[in-house]
Amino acid sequence: MSEEKRELFNKINADMKQAMLAKDELKLSVIRMMKSKVLNANARGDLPEAEVIKIVTKYGKDLKETIEECAKLGRTAEVERAKQELAVVQLYLPKELSAEEIKALVQKTIAGLGVSSIKEMGRVMKEVTAGNPGIDGKLVSQFVREILK
Repeated sequence: MSEEKRELFNKINADMKQAMLAKDELKLSVIRMMKSKVLNANARGDLPEAEVIKIVTKYGKDLKETIEECAKLGRTAEVERAKQELAVVQLYLPKELSAEEIKALVQKTIAGLGVSSIKEMGRVMKEVTAGNPGIDGKLVSQFVREILK
């Protein structure tokens, strides 16, 4: 596998060494978790960049859910810890598109594919998410339904 395709995984490894040297326990534990999730998907870490982004994005979503659940239960210490962990994870994610940018992308994709029926939603979803790893699938789905209804 070529090195440029492993850019994010290499960054995670390099930052893990930096966190060890700096004795930054929070950052180190979050980076170790991200690395273990990537290695769990592929033991050598030989995944395309898009797959690594998906894995890290999923971890970020899991942390957001943890924050919501802990907030409902009134566990402020856990909420703060999860927020700090999420801040570290977001350093490794591509810039999130705004709702307006996602809607414009969906409209452009629908026009490009010539889709007019909600039955072809899968094609549109696949096209949009393939070109933009880490994009919010819920928002994409919502806009596709809204435009094709």
